[in-house]
Amino acid sequence: MPEFETAAEKHPKPQGDDIILPDGTVVGTWNGEDVKDLQVEVQRIIKEQKESGADRNNLLIRFGVPHIDQTPEHLRNFVAYAIWGVDKTGMCLTHRRADHLETVEKINEKYGSETAQAAAQRYRE
Repeated sequence: MPEFETAAEKHPKPQGDDIILPDGTVVGTWNGEDVKDLQVEVQRIIKEQKESGADRNNLLIRFGVPHIDQTPEHLRNFVAYAIWGVDKTGMCLTHRRADHLETVEKINEKYGSETAQAAAQRYRE
């Protein structure tokens, strides 16, 4: 089986509260408290990158958001849609445009079934 690096393994790790790009540039901050604050930052960064015509290889992705330790282990490689971050209350900022908020429990209800887990495993293989 060939070895390859995932996007998470290739992406530099955010330090402290820094939100970073794939090249390591700090573009914002989030303290991990409230995903509504993260939503404001992520949407601002995405908007600025779109307006400036930023390099497609250096666009903000979820691996640049700090406090991954707050995301439950089983959701860190979630593939149904992007999970940008999880705050201290268990609320998640989700979807490509960072425009949905939902609880960890809701995601578990929707995708925690054996069928969903089997589909995720097939995707990873």
